[in-house]
This record gives sequence, C-alpha cells and structure tokens, in this order.
Amino acid sequence: MTGQPNELSRREKLAYGCGDLSSNLMWGLTSAYLMFYYTDIYGIPAASVAWILLFARVFDAFCDPAIGWVVDRKGGLFIRPLIRNLAIPLGIADFFCFMPFPLSPTGKILWAGGTYIIFGAVYSCINTPYGALAPMMTKSAKERVDLNSFRMMGCQVGQFCIAALTIPAITWLGGGNSMAHRQRGITIFVLLLSFLGIILWRVVAKNCVARYPTMPARHDIRKTLKLLFKNKLWLICNAIVFQQFIVIAALYGFAIYYVKCVLGGTDGLGGAVLTLASVCSFIGASCCPISARRLGIMKTATMATALQGVAYAAMLLSGAWLPGFFIAFVALALGQGLMSPISYVFLATAIDNGRAVDGTGAAGLAYSINTLISKVSMGVTGFVLAFCLSYGRYDASALVINQNTAIWVTTGFVVLPLVSVIIQYGLLILWRSVQGSGKKFLVSSP
Repeated sequence: MTGQPNELSRREKLAYGCGDLSSNLMWGLTSAYLMFYYTDIYGIPAASVAWILLFARVFDAFCDPAIGWVVDRKGGLFIRPLIRNLAIPLGIADFFCFMPFPLSPTGKILWAGGTYIIFGAVYSCINTPYGALAPMMTKSAKERVDLNSFRMMGCQVGQFCIAALTIPAITWLGGGNSMAHRQRGITIFVLLLSFLGIILWRVVAKNCVARYPTMPARHDIRKTLKLLFKNKLWLICNAIVFQQFIVIAALYGFAIYYVKCVLGGTDGLGGAVLTLASVCSFIGASCCPISARRLGIMKTATMATALQGVAYAAMLLSGAWLPGFFIAFVALALGQGLMSPISYVFLATAIDNGRAVDGTGAAGLAYSINTLISKVSMGVTGFVLAFCLSYGRYDASALVINQNTAIWVTTGFVVLPLVSVIIQYGLLILWRSVQGSGKKFLVSSP
C-alpha cells in the first residue's frame, strides 16, 4: 500500500473518469461511426466492412492478455508511466484510422484494416492497464461504485460529444455534403479529437494513484489461466460482459442505419438519436450509485437489464412509429447506462474472490481477458451487423429504402440485442446463485 490517503478525492475520481472520456472520443467514434465512415464516406462495400471489423477486433483483442501479463510481471506501479507514454501513439493511431487516402478499392480495404488493427492494439495497451488500475485505487465497494460511475459518466460525456458533434462537424469542417467534403471534414475532426484525447490520458497518469498496487509477479501463465478458469464468478462476469457489449455495439454502431432505413430519417436525425442515447445513458450511470445504495447492486443490475428487455420489445412493436420508438429508446439508453458501471464492480469482485480463494492475484491478466471478451463481442457483433447491411442490400446513395433492407436492419438493431439482454438476465440469476453458494467471498462483494 502507498502512503496516499485511503479515501478517494473527487478530483481523483474525476481524473479517472477522464480516461473513459478520452477513450470515447477515440474508441467511441469507431464504435458509433466507423462502419458509417467505411460505407458512406470512404466507399467500402458492406461485406468487406464485415470482415475488416471481425479480423481487426479479434486480432487486437489478443493484445489485451499480452499487456495484462506484462502488467502482472511489472506490478501495479507500472501502469501510470505506461498510460503517460502511450497517450501520444494512441492519438496518432486514431488519426490514421480515419485518414481517407485515395486508394484503389483493394487498397482502401487493406488501409482500413491495417490502421484499425494498429489503433486497436495501441488502445488495448493503454485501456487494459487503465481498467486494471481501478481495483488498485480502493478496496471499498462503495468507492468502487463511485469510481466506476465517474468512469461511465466520462464514457457517456465522450459518447455525447461524438453523437452530437460528428455529423455537423464533418459537414462544417469539410465545407459540404459531398463525399470529398465529408472526407476532408472527418480528417480535421479526428485530428482535433486525437489531440484532446492525448491531454485527457495525461490527466489520468498524473492524478490517479494505485494505493493497493499488485506486486511484480512471474506467474506460470498456464497455471494462472487454469486457476482463473476455475473462478466461476469471473467466468459469469465475462459472459455478462459479452452480452452487454453486443447491446452496446448494436445501440451505437447501428442506430444511424435504423433511423435511415426503418424510421425514414436523415444522417442528422441519426446523430440526434445517438446524442439522446448518450444523455440518457449518462443519467443512468449517474443514478447507479444512488440505486446501488438503496436497492443493492444486484437488484439494480436486474432492474436495468429488465428495463432494456422491455424497451427492445416495445421498439419491435412500434416499428416506424416515431413516438413509440423514442419512448422505448429513452428507456433502453437509461437501462444501459444504469447497468454500465455494475459490470466493472462485478469484475473487481470476481478478481478479489480469485485472490482470496486461491491467491492468484493476477489482476492484469484477469482484467485483460475480460477486455478481450468485450472486443471479441464487438467484433463479432460488427461482423453480424455489417452482413445484415449486405444481405439487406444496403445502398448509401439510394433515395428510397426497400423493405428487405429495413427488415435486416431491424434484425441487427432490435432482435439481436434483445436476445442478448434475455441471456444477460439469466446470467445475473446464475451470478446470485453461485455467489450465494460460495464458501469464501470478500466483504466488498456486491
């Protein structure tokens, strides 16, 4: 333990939230607009986009266990210097990811895939240690909820900025709505975002203190993995995260297509819907600490998941009826925001439980595999969503959307995440059962 005060200051919580704010100015842009950028601005066919999203996500997902292993070998005090040193490379990689070089069709695919892989790999090397830092900052369940709520609020502020500014900024900075104008606009916009993101990561490195840093440990990776996979809570947490990121990927990555193809709206309305999602998710994340204290963490998670399920069912019944869609969408985003901090509390509990039961203490590896799961989930979901566009014969230049396209977009935006929410609800019941039957759990467990 360091000589720092045990209680986290509001400044430190805000500083920690800056990490996810930066992530969502960079990574959030790829989650919400990369598919749109590839299909509608850079002119890559949807089927090719599907494979780019899948291969890039799966490839760089395996960077997470690698950096987690490094963190375990170096110890928790290694994290802050790592974040500080990787801030600038991450900003550069983000900029190149949205650089629309005028290449041949094949060249565009190779450039898009290569830059996305590099960006994702560098992002893994900074975001995975950032996530592993939280359990080292405090052992208090209450402060962990607060800390991860600030993290999620930072996430939602970033998503709000991306949702509200991207389409107008691309048009304004580019000077028009043609493909050439949009390409110029997004290049300038991403350059500004990357610069701001670098500054925010430096704030994290300067202000966030690991009071309970893990010590350097040379684990036998095969033995450590074997022990991790015996940790039932950790396995359930990974399964919950996989389902949760299907919902996130569909919500932010496919909303603009749903607005265009089902609701008959414009790109601008799509941006407004994403802005609404960010505002409601922020409200949900802000209410999480209050709900967790009054109802308990498990009841809050169950309520948030049930709310999302009801919202998706209502959205499916509403079809193209705008009032019904917006009511359901607000409920969906509130539920998603309310649930978002809890998965990180579950993960911290699972890691602590593994340390208490078998003494593994491999926080970096345990967290990094959880991050790998989230990236694989987003990669697979992006693959499925892009193929929904391909099977629906989506045409970015079409003035009239055909019924087949609307059906496939509805499948990707509503049906797929609805199934995931139902599975997630079952996993929460399983978590409660396993936790209740466990022989050794920490007091700080939810």
